[in-house]
Amino acid sequence: MEDRDIIALYFARNEDAIKESSVKYGTYVTGISMSILQNALDAEECVNDTWLKAWNSIPPQDPPSLKVYLGRLVRHLSIDRLRTITRLKRNRELEVALDELADCSLPEEEDVTALTAALDEFLDGLEPTDRKLFVGRYWHLYPVSKLAAAYGLTTNNTSVKLHRLRERLREHLTERGFTV
Repeated sequence: MEDRDIIALYFARNEDAIKESSVKYGTYVTGISMSILQNALDAEECVNDTWLKAWNSIPPQDPPSLKVYLGRLVRHLSIDRLRTITRLKRNRELEVALDELADCSLPEEEDVTALTAALDEFLDGLEPTDRKLFVGRYWHLYPVSKLAAAYGLTTNNTSVKLHRLRERLREHLTERGFTV
């Protein structure tokens, strides 16, 4: 079923929208949650919360890409769940990743469309390996050690590359008028 058809089911308040979303994007959404939480039960809970959140937010939201929208929902839910889980027992690796990216955070009032275009432009300008490292670390929240092993790099080399990529992102956003 096409995304527009599934979104139409949400707008019609037809419960098949959740089933069709799960059929088409269940594996994708679960993969995002698992990469963040590293726990099947917690990931399953976040995936179920994603379907509920999509049901409650469409309408009024009319996402241009259902896949991206559901990915964003599950990512935020998984990060919130991770923060709840790790309040007492800190998982330092993931907290560090979130803190690293917080250095490049922008105020809430910035124009989301312009920011999205600037981020897309930044990612398009990266070498494929650098882009995969950046997305792996800051979207999927993979540990630096896992990324280093996947790309045949040392952990230190990977950390340095990520630091330089964050600096390039900060410069890129500043050049486009965003306050970083």
